[in-house]
Amino acid sequence: MLKIKTCTSVFHKVLGWSLILLVSAQCVNKPEPTEPPNIVWIVLEDMSPQFIGAYGNDAARTPVMDSLINAGTRFTAAFSTGAVCSPSRYTIITGTRTNEYGTGHHRSNFPIPDPVIPFSKFLRDSGYHTSNNSKRDYSTSARWRITQKAWVESSAQAGWWNRKEGQPFFSVFNFNNCHQSRTFTNPYDDYKERILDKLPLDEIIADEDIILPDFYKDTPELRKELARTYNALTMTDHEIDTLMDRLRRDALVESTILFIYSDHGGGALRTKGIGSALGHQVPMAVIFPEKYEYLNPFKNQSSTDQPVTFEDLGPTVLSLAGLDAPGYMKGRPFLGKKQKAREFAFASADRCAEGMDLTRSVSDGRYFYTRNFYPSQPQISWMKYFDYAKTRQLSRQYFVENQLDETQRILFGPRSKELLYDLQNDTWQTNNLADDPAYQEILGKLRTALDDELQSIKDVHFLPEYALDSIAKITTPYEYKESGAFDFTQIYEVAKRVGDGPGPIEKQLSDLKSDDPIVRYWAAVGLSSQEKETLSGHQELLEEGLQDGFPPVQIILASMLYEVFDSQEGFKLLEKYLFHPNEFLAVQAIQEIIYLEPQKAKAFLEDVRTLRTQKIPGNLSESADVYLYLFDGKELYYEHHW
Repeated sequence: MLKIKTCTSVFHKVLGWSLILLVSAQCVNKPEPTEPPNIVWIVLEDMSPQFIGAYGNDAARTPVMDSLINAGTRFTAAFSTGAVCSPSRYTIITGTRTNEYGTGHHRSNFPIPDPVIPFSKFLRDSGYHTSNNSKRDYSTSARWRITQKAWVESSAQAGWWNRKEGQPFFSVFNFNNCHQSRTFTNPYDDYKERILDKLPLDEIIADEDIILPDFYKDTPELRKELARTYNALTMTDHEIDTLMDRLRRDALVESTILFIYSDHGGGALRTKGIGSALGHQVPMAVIFPEKYEYLNPFKNQSSTDQPVTFEDLGPTVLSLAGLDAPGYMKGRPFLGKKQKAREFAFASADRCAEGMDLTRSVSDGRYFYTRNFYPSQPQISWMKYFDYAKTRQLSRQYFVENQLDETQRILFGPRSKELLYDLQNDTWQTNNLADDPAYQEILGKLRTALDDELQSIKDVHFLPEYALDSIAKITTPYEYKESGAFDFTQIYEVAKRVGDGPGPIEKQLSDLKSDDPIVRYWAAVGLSSQEKETLSGHQELLEEGLQDGFPPVQIILASMLYEVFDSQEGFKLLEKYLFHPNEFLAVQAIQEIIYLEPQKAKAFLEDVRTLRTQKIPGNLSESADVYLYLFDGKELYYEHHW
């Protein structure tokens, strides 16, 4: 385990690493080395570029990170493919997209085809020592197979120092002192013990000195909470300094290519777990020693807005090592002799913890477009682990007390169906350009790019998780969608109508009679996003749907009928599924109940009390606790998650 070394001089850090890593201009036209490069990944947990000094935050104290980033090429359009750790990490290690393979739900347990192996296995086979220190939650039932194939060693003690003499290495280091547990979720006393008490007093960033995003109400309490992110990042900066010192002592700086990036957006409000620009945009920089500059297509650039995503990381490392990526890895290497630029970066977000979601995004490097397929859900939805955070509790309180401005209030209401942000001119992504006439051309371009991509891959997450679970008992979700049994084109046409207002209601009602259960599911989702007045007069047809043979359709229609028409048949069906032995159906039922009008939701109080006394799975347990917190006045009981 690396110990934290406290640097006494910020100037020493900045000057020292700049002198070591900046490329010397004295030597040109040197022959290419015959030995492959060493590669080190410095992976920040839960961090957005907006909080780092090298990305323009003048309040941040990240001198080591800044000097590393400034000595290399800074990527301003780098995106995680997921908005939470496990689906992001799945894509990183396999080089495949979650919405192609059914691995997008946070810590899901579905299989993937056996030929899909981690990219680092190809490095191992070519002679590399591969080490992981030490995250390995890969969001698939194949996670242990992946771990065994990927790493020579994977532990908190793993590193290049355990390789054979002279052996090239690929070493990954995950730094979790900037994880949301420290910056956002855990009690302040835990943060104080882990972070604040270990920093020199002259390095602590005061609450009044931080930069507050526009979507935060400016109060002393919220400043105190957000300052955690700044100080945790300073602590992480020290840890990176310790790692770099070891690399220098081992005389490896001049033979090692460094990557520094985060696993997804930060752990603050409106970032991690949310499928929009702030959830996906990550800091990323690559620093080349002079010896391997010939592999760097950006060697004369301090920054680039070329789009990069996590599916590109594996092929890029293989390219740097002189290896070809297998055909199932569709990412593009952005470094090395096999470098190939991409036009668009695609991202997806699905269930995070117990909160159901489905968003799909695309960026051309300047603009970031997102389509929400559950627009009736608020951007800040109810999720137990996230709601431990005092920031969320305070912000909800301000919302109820009508103390928030329009930008701050938007977090707690239904989402816009489409979002379009200018990454260059809108730092905190608060100005949605989707309805601006001046941006309709770029909106149309990105909308078309997203449509074409989802059609191309046949996005398997348009199947509800209950269906994926059923499929996974027979085959892999990937093989199912490739078999021809999945009519994605028809399903997607129905899903795209969700959130379009009253116009498509007749088509949605008609689609409730489709032979395809997934078409019926998305028709039901579309109807559930309609205004109550729009549904008036359609009660009888909706009630027919309660006999649907696909339970997820029944649950959505039951919720609508109970809320809009006070249907007792709908109430009883929700109650039935609340206690259903299938976890995915029970979670769907309680999630529907949580978002009912409060007086109607309270009618399930005794049922949920009874449910909570039973031994139930994590996502159902957490949903039940949120319900009791909202409607029974119970505290969200605290568990240690680190």
